[in-house]
Amino acid sequence: MESVYLDELFCLDLIVDYFLLLGTAKLCSLPFRRRRYLGAAALGAAWSAAGLLPGMGWLLRPVSRALLAAAMTLAAFGGERRLGRCFAAFLATSALFGGAVYAAGLLRGGSGGQLLRLDMRVLILAFALCYAAVSLLYRGAARAARPQIHTVTVERAGRTVALRALEDTGNDLADPITGRAVFVAEAKALAALFTAAEAPWLGAEAAEAALHLSGARLVPYTGVEGRGGLLLAFLPDRVTVDGRERDDLLAAVSPGAIGAGQAYDAIL
Repeated sequence: MESVYLDELFCLDLIVDYFLLLGTAKLCSLPFRRRRYLGAAALGAAWSAAGLLPGMGWLLRPVSRALLAAAMTLAAFGGERRLGRCFAAFLATSALFGGAVYAAGLLRGGSGGQLLRLDMRVLILAFALCYAAVSLLYRGAARAARPQIHTVTVERAGRTVALRALEDTGNDLADPITGRAVFVAEAKALAALFTAAEAPWLGAEAAEAALHLSGARLVPYTGVEGRGGLLLAFLPDRVTVDGRERDDLLAAVSPGAIGAGQAYDAIL
């Protein structure tokens, strides 16, 4: 008889649930709120571990699991618009991951009629399959979405600028250190946030400019043609999008013009 250790089960479920929530956020084009996702994942892991205790098997029944999924969605995405869409996306991502685990087990020599044991190699392969599928769905949704223009107000060191930003649902640019989402604006649109001595550096090479601007950092990016580079970025004192304050955004300087001839000067 195989033994199941609650601490191992809790840790495994915590990791799986956390990445499922990240995948859901990506699919719904939401900013990553990692602490909330970790708390929601801990709820799911604790629920699964408790279901193995004597007399607690009802926690693992389908109805109970549906209630758990709703509670995790509320904990992770409460306050977001279209919460029902987030719930449906979480269920779809979870089902997709379950299928990926099954497929990964078969690829590693498992039998379709047996329960697959989750070792780390199966888990990594399943995540890779799931992430590829979520990315395809995400890109399809991004292509189908209608372009939207938002008013973005940025404050830095007592200075303020208002930008017209195109919402790009395919924009997954993020700071690799903090996980903050990054919006990109033209240098001339951001120049008013800097002093007369600082502003000229916005047009310089990102790595060199970062040495001369207080609070600046570098964010790697990959262009549509596969070419990559570094963007000059900074953390504003305050950012609002259509009047709603956002504390999860970094501002980056575009290396070229944005929306030439269009009614926007930034990409959100």
